[in-house]
Amino acid sequence: MHRVTDRALVADVARVVGDGREARWIVEHAAATGLDAAGARQLAVRRAAGEPLQYVLGTWPFRTLELVVDRRALVPRPETEAVVGVALDRARALGRPCRVTADLGTGTGAIALSLAVEAGRGHPDLEVWATDRSAAALELAGENLARLAATDPGAAGRVHLAAGSWYDALPDRLAGTLDLIVSNPPYVAEEELPGLDPEVREWEPHQALVAPRGRSGVGGTADIEAVLSDAPRWLAPGGVVVVELAPPQAYAAVDAARRAGLSGVTVERDLAGRLRMVVARR
Repeated sequence: MHRVTDRALVADVARVVGDGREARWIVEHAAATGLDAAGARQLAVRRAAGEPLQYVLGTWPFRTLELVVDRRALVPRPETEAVVGVALDRARALGRPCRVTADLGTGTGAIALSLAVEAGRGHPDLEVWATDRSAAALELAGENLARLAATDPGAAGRVHLAAGSWYDALPDRLAGTLDLIVSNPPYVAEEELPGLDPEVREWEPHQALVAPRGRSGVGGTADIEAVLSDAPRWLAPGGVVVVELAPPQAYAAVDAARRAGLSGVTVERDLAGRLRMVVARR
């Protein structure tokens, strides 16, 4: 049997997946998880069949976290890391302690857990609510919450998981108290689905990807509008909402935020310079 760290094995896996860097990641993951050479090759076959690398490896980094990832939720992406960064900046600029936040449509739990860890450093009394209408996604978020509890029980203790669609999952007592709402909702237009990369189209959950046309008439904006339209009821005075979007949806989202009665509406860019999120306050 080859040792899983052998250069020969890396070369063997690279021939299967067609990418030397991915081959090294697969072999390193196999070694870290106790797989032998045959196990590493099985991972390579899955990757060669088109399964996203993140699902093949089973975990993926997101900001300070290492998250369990699989087909129950979207792959965490750098664009969403940028959304969290802006949300944290706005939380710090509130001028008061950030006490209650919500991550609507939590998926893996990436946003909620990042807020619990990073915002929680300056706000030990922070309460983070993570909602999802998908029972499978919420189960995955729970697994990531348990992983966090093993390394940072204080941060994990700030997080509450709740099943339901958007604000419906939140207890009524939170109305008017949220200092920060963050969401990465579905925003792929239905007509765009056939043209997506097969790794996304064939493997990631469609209900977390695709949204209907919104009131604006712009494809994929219905869920963005849903989060923005009800934000004023749930935000505390001066509270902030941050919603991820695709660049062509930015100005429709600005209009939706203004129709909802939100103020200070801006569009922020991701690390690649693309319009990536609408930000507004009550």
